[in-house]
Amino acid sequence: MTSLGTRLAQGSTAAPASVARATGRRRDGVPGACDRLLDVSVVVLATWTVVYHVCLVLRLGVQWAVALEAVALAGLGLLAWRAGRRRRADAGGPPDLTVAAVAADAAAAEQGVGTRPDDVLGPPGVVRGVLLTTAALAAVVAALLMAVQAAWPLVAGMWLTAAVAGTLLAVVEHRAAVTAGAAGLGPAVGRAAASARGGVSTQAVGARRGLPRVLRAVVSGSGPGSAVALAWASGLGVLALLARWSNPDDLYYVNLAQWVVDHGSFPVRDTLFSDLVYPMASWPPVASYDALAGTLAWLIGVPAATVVYVVVPPLATFLSVLALWRLLRTWQVRAVALALSVALAFLLLDGGTGYAAPGNLFLIRIWQGKVILLCLLVPLLLVYALRFVERPTWRRAGWLFAGGVAAVGLSTTAMFLVPLLAVGGVAPLVLTRPVRALVGLGAAAAYPLGAGVVTLALGGRSADVFESRKLFRFDPAWFGHEIFRDGPIAAVAVAAVLAGALLLPLRAARVTTGVLVGITGVTFVPGVTVLAYDLIGLGPTLWRVSWLVTVAALVGVLAAALVGRRGRTVRRLAAPFVLVVVLVASGLPIWSRANGVYLDVSPGWKRDPSSLAAAEGVLATSEPGDLVLAPDNLAITVTVSTTAVKTVAPRAYFMAHLRDEPAFHYPERLTLLAFANREVGMRDPVRVTAALDLLDVDQVCLAREATARSAFLRSIGYQPSGGSSTYVCFQR
Repeated sequence: MTSLGTRLAQGSTAAPASVARATGRRRDGVPGACDRLLDVSVVVLATWTVVYHVCLVLRLGVQWAVALEAVALAGLGLLAWRAGRRRRADAGGPPDLTVAAVAADAAAAEQGVGTRPDDVLGPPGVVRGVLLTTAALAAVVAALLMAVQAAWPLVAGMWLTAAVAGTLLAVVEHRAAVTAGAAGLGPAVGRAAASARGGVSTQAVGARRGLPRVLRAVVSGSGPGSAVALAWASGLGVLALLARWSNPDDLYYVNLAQWVVDHGSFPVRDTLFSDLVYPMASWPPVASYDALAGTLAWLIGVPAATVVYVVVPPLATFLSVLALWRLLRTWQVRAVALALSVALAFLLLDGGTGYAAPGNLFLIRIWQGKVILLCLLVPLLLVYALRFVERPTWRRAGWLFAGGVAAVGLSTTAMFLVPLLAVGGVAPLVLTRPVRALVGLGAAAAYPLGAGVVTLALGGRSADVFESRKLFRFDPAWFGHEIFRDGPIAAVAVAAVLAGALLLPLRAARVTTGVLVGITGVTFVPGVTVLAYDLIGLGPTLWRVSWLVTVAALVGVLAAALVGRRGRTVRRLAAPFVLVVVLVASGLPIWSRANGVYLDVSPGWKRDPSSLAAAEGVLATSEPGDLVLAPDNLAITVTVSTTAVKTVAPRAYFMAHLRDEPAFHYPERLTLLAFANREVGMRDPVRVTAALDLLDVDQVCLAREATARSAFLRSIGYQPSGGSSTYVCFQR
């Protein structure tokens, strides 16, 4: 009798096309082209990050960076072309499918390697039932508690309970399926093993055949499914271009990019208040994204803000939608186009006061490197991790490494976020292939951890002042609701996240999701962020660990899981339809004026028109080296427009690190900041006058309604020089 291992080995050479498509290994058609586009994006970001860091160390300018990047991309392109030729030449051999890996394990099992009856059978049914019931009930309770803003320790406790139970269930089922497949306990278990390693079972294919024709067409991600994905990506790209939502963080990053345009070099000292005289607010300048934006602007001869605000949003949004689509396909979500649509609907309706909500960290703010990290790199890193778990080769470890490097280039958040993601990503391999798990972990985390070590060695610092904001920034009861909000939309989001370890089709993906949800839950424990800050200096920023759980993607998974398997199409889609109705009824469109966003049919900078008009007047009446005092909004617009004219204080905490610099005159800048923003009354005009004279302020802009302050400026010698519908400016 032919052994099971031999039969599997023989079968692997002629695996059906349906298996190849389901594992995401087919590289032709629209899905394959989109995946290659995403991979190219990662390569560009990764190579640029390395080039940028080399240029920082060697003090090389933009011209050198462009040349080195061109050489790096050309070399990698040549290697990819040669590798493609080799793969085409070897096309007659066994395809790169999970079945071959299962066959190898089966052959080893037949020789008595590492298999015991209890490992094969997995935990008793009662254990499975207890874990499943515990995880499901805790998820429901946590969702309801979050929705009604119950006492936070209860929310955190239920979250961790659901995460631990769901992860344990995912781990034991994954291990049992893999071991059972290796031991050859029958086709049903073998199909489970294939699913655990990234394959697809004939049962799943049969279930898909039972779907309505439209859903059948979109499940594989081809045909209408591809059209749906491309339609979403293109439409939201246009929306990202037209939506305007000013963000104060831009003043530092866009100003740095503009320095690259103005000077053709990469700064390592302050550009906000001086020409490289003072230390930088965020040190060292690890992230390469802002320098990339400046370099592109330098190449095409436009301001950096034009690249950041006009070029990046539609491109980054388009790629992010494709990345979300790829993640759902890699997870083998049933009705993937439906899942993608519901996930994007959730993001589009997740507007509101929460600055950390997934919707507010989507297309209306996607020009920032940290948001691109969340929307583009996190889904792709999860895809790369699952592919590595499916077949842990050096080539796939290379993609994990490239993803880690690209993530560091986008944001310093990657220094702690990517290692945590890597832990969850390789978790399915820990019990079965621990050495390969370490390889994957090292590949993804090496560059981020290295960047973290360098940052600590160089005395790294952040612009923010955490010590004075512990009362709320460190409180998970505050940032937890900033992320998930409250009400029905919060219940949907939390339930989807905590049910991820139960609903995902791939067992390996369940393990990864469970681990990442558990890691997120640890940051929700009261006191953890304060302890982390006291030990390693990393505290409030830990709320970004929640990015690991890809909330929107899991909402899409929940919608796909709710699709009925029997009856007419309307009945099958009833539950997902109700879910969407809940989102519409309880959510707020992120593009609405109620969310602080407005749409402009003329693409432009993400600054309000009044401040843009006033800034244009300020720059027209200023000379290089002039110092301007203005309210925050206008000061930020001036700062992102040029590095030749400086502002007194565009935002308070970006100058806190200079409080001990005598020549900076920190107290006087605070006095003028309060004066310009009308934070205090005109009770001490003598101090304001002294500060204006000490800093030698050339131009002052105020809100038009600040008539008393305008009169004061006239009384000390300032004369009207222009303004806009909102601002009036004065010059000495």
